[in-house]
Amino acid sequence: MKVDLTPCYILHSRDYRESSLILEVMSREYGRVSLVAKGAKRNKKHQGINFNLYQKYLMSWVSRSELGTLIDVEIASTMNSMSPQQMMTGFYMNEIVLRLLHKHESHPELFDSYDATIFELAADNTDQALLRYFEKILLQSLGYGVIFDQDQSTGSPVVAGDNYYYKLDIGPCSDVQANGIVVSGKTLIELNNETLLDNKNKNEAKILLRSLLKQYLGDKPLASRQLYEAYIKNKLTS
Repeated sequence: MKVDLTPCYILHSRDYRESSLILEVMSREYGRVSLVAKGAKRNKKHQGINFNLYQKYLMSWVSRSELGTLIDVEIASTMNSMSPQQMMTGFYMNEIVLRLLHKHESHPELFDSYDATIFELAADNTDQALLRYFEKILLQSLGYGVIFDQDQSTGSPVVAGDNYYYKLDIGPCSDVQANGIVVSGKTLIELNNETLLDNKNKNEAKILLRSLLKQYLGDKPLASRQLYEAYIKNKLTS
């Protein structure tokens, strides 16, 4: 199979032999793919390309096996540099995509959400709601059936003024016997509509989405979270 100049982001890279890289790539049309970039570290074949994370590229490759070969790459758009904290947010996004997204499954809506979120981070937007929307779209894109707008106890629409018990395998329930995560109807509606404004609702959404993601990520700790905790600890002590 040959692919010509399709939008991509690099999620992770590692050294391969003396002068090459193995790239874990999320593409808009072909999903997650692994590519070898031959001679990438010598920067001769792909002049001016540094294979940076959080940079959108147009990539071409040929693939005869699980590992494709990069044959052409162009920078799709210039981006502003990110602060260390914004880069850690990007690292977290990359890590959960790598952990959850199967190879060769196309999810254009997830790619577009990732693209938009990276753009906002690079533009110095620090609103934590950005990450909540990305987490939501990731779960929905992968078919995990998360529900935010319907009371699963009654089938009625979620009411902003009510509280719900979110059962991770079912959804929001008004029945107190549900024994789920307590979350307000306002948070559920705003998360569903991507209109989170208040810090209280943003924090409720964070707790809910992290709990949902943990079901699928498993017990293995996230390296990005450990890095962020170390970064905060260092800032507090410096």
